Amino acid sequence: MSRNTAVAAVLVLVWMVGFAPLAGAAEVDKAALAKAFQELPSYDWGKDRGALDQIEKAVVAAHGDAAACTSLEKQLAGALGSGATRAAKDFACRQLSLIGTSVSVPALAALLPDKDLSHMARYALERIADPAAGKALQEALPKVSGLQKVGVVNSLGMRGDAESAGALLPLLGDSDPQIVASAAAALGRIATPEAAVALLNFKAKAPAALQAGAVDACLDAAARVLKRGQTDAAAKIYEALDNEKEPEHVRMAAFRGIVMAKPTEATPRLVKALGGEDEGLRSMAVRLMLESPGSEATKAFAAALPQLPPVGQVALLKVLEERSDPVARPAVLDGMKSADEGVRVASLKALCAVGGAADVTVLAGKVAAGTDAEKTVAAEGLALLKGDDVNAAIVAAIKGAEAAARAALVRSLGARSAAGTIATVMECTKDSDAGVRLAALESAKTLAGEAQTPALVGSVKSAKEDTERKAAEEALLAVCGRGREKCAAPVVAGLEGADAASKMVLLRAMGRAGGPQALRAVQAAMKDADASVQDEAVRVLAGWSDASAAPALLAIAKSAANQKHQVLALQGYVRLAGEQPTNDAKVKMLTEAMGLAKRPDDKKLVLGALSNVQTVESLRLVVPCLSDAALAEEASAAAVKIAGKVAGSAKDLTRDAMQKVIQQSKNNKVRKEAEDILKKVGG
Repeated sequence: MSRNTAVAAVLVLVWMVGFAPLAGAAEVDKAALAKAFQELPSYDWGKDRGALDQIEKAVVAAHGDAAACTSLEKQLAGALGSGATRAAKDFACRQLSLIGTSVSVPALAALLPDKDLSHMARYALERIADPAAGKALQEALPKVSGLQKVGVVNSLGMRGDAESAGALLPLLGDSDPQIVASAAAALGRIATPEAAVALLNFKAKAPAALQAGAVDACLDAAARVLKRGQTDAAAKIYEALDNEKEPEHVRMAAFRGIVMAKPTEATPRLVKALGGEDEGLRSMAVRLMLESPGSEATKAFAAALPQLPPVGQVALLKVLEERSDPVARPAVLDGMKSADEGVRVASLKALCAVGGAADVTVLAGKVAAGTDAEKTVAAEGLALLKGDDVNAAIVAAIKGAEAAARAALVRSLGARSAAGTIATVMECTKDSDAGVRLAALESAKTLAGEAQTPALVGSVKSAKEDTERKAAEEALLAVCGRGREKCAAPVVAGLEGADAASKMVLLRAMGRAGGPQALRAVQAAMKDADASVQDEAVRVLAGWSDASAAPALLAIAKSAANQKHQVLALQGYVRLAGEQPTNDAKVKMLTEAMGLAKRPDDKKLVLGALSNVQTVESLRLVVPCLSDAALAEEASAAAVKIAGKVAGSAKDLTRDAMQKVIQQSKNNKVRKEAEDILKKVGG
């Protein structure tokens, strides 16, 4: 966008909204304005815009002042008829587009044949509301040719004056294809009844090169006619375009237009499209049905369901599903009796959207006795039914349902977040059917609270299969994660009489619950007769959520006979060290850990934790490891990271450490960082 165009755009906005701060900012300096108009004729692009800025300010300030606007308009129009430069006349046209009236039309009209200024004259004439501007453009048609004539035609179309149609109609027969195309487009915008008829006639005989433009013009005219409420005229155009010879996008637009123009005939037309073989038309019909408001429309659509072939019924059921209007329920229920599985499945999906509590048993029945596809949709649909009484209906249906249906029903309670049904869910965890128990445990994972902890512990201990125990564990862990220490007591109590597999689950639940009671129980479990329980107890302790487990972990790392336990305890201890609130506390624990670390991997773990502490003491703890070939690279990386933060407060220690890094590390990046730090401390 050029600077002149940008300025004009801003001025248009200012003029339209009456930008008060600018308009009232200051009185116009009449002497300066007079001088500006004297200088305007000699202005050229690239020169000082002072005179133009002065005139622009006056135009803005004149908003609402008829006398001032008239005075400015006359002077600007006068510039057009003088020997002014092209740049000056260009500027004058832009300003007249803001304040022009019939007064300036003759001067602007005189420029229309000018190849350099015709476009700017049209720019102004398009925006002048007075009919004289449109008449001037019409009168210019015989005086211009080629691209200038195309431009004048386009401007007439932009104005949209009905009076211009008569002047444009003969141009549909012009020998210049560009003029013909622009005339068709302009008539499409003007969209008088005569123009619409002429466009249809033109399209019928237009050469192939102009067919696309003719169609666009017809569609444009139809849309504008329809917007004015002239439905019959619009329908005539759309119906002329609704034939198999037209491209798909034209047929789609025509189909939509007919439906909009003839709403009383819309339903049969839409239904017919749903049942036809044209997939594009079927998709358009679905879209239009979804756009049709109100329950009456839903009723009309639903009533047509039996008339359609299966493919059309599936499409219509999708519409009814998305409309989610309960008035469609009877038709949807009828659809479930179809011999076609696709129709039955689509009906089930629709029922989930339009049904309610009364349909719980319908869906449960399909879960029990439907095809695989029906079972899946019905089971998922139980979670989608709307209504405050649906949860109660599901609970009631569980008691008399077959096993598969009971499982789907109880699983839906979890999916529905039906917390008020937890008693029923927990009762189902004791069901005689394993599938129902699994579904209940799945829902309990979402719905259960601390009060259900004892029952879930019982489910863990009574599980007959690993799958069921795993489901019970997931539910118990979820509850302990929500209730924390409040869940600890029943979990600890559950250890009594539990087998090894159940004890391991309960230990993991204690780790999730946390607290002193659970911690003591985990420590005691390290002496269990079963080695797998001992191992699990150490793992849980190593992953404990707070520092209360640190003393126990340190003791295990120091004295446990089992090396695996030592390693796990040390790893947990190092993790907790990194979570301490102060650097001193971190270094103290890591110092102990380093003293207990026996394997290189354990020492590397401590070095990694030390690198994040970044104190003088942590650097002092790292330095000895630089001399150990097995630890040199990890120690070097840690030393460089720490030294980068503490070099200024421990120059001697930093110098010694960086020299060792340079000697020991084979990592060029680490060595380079060490050299840079060494330079800073005078090494």
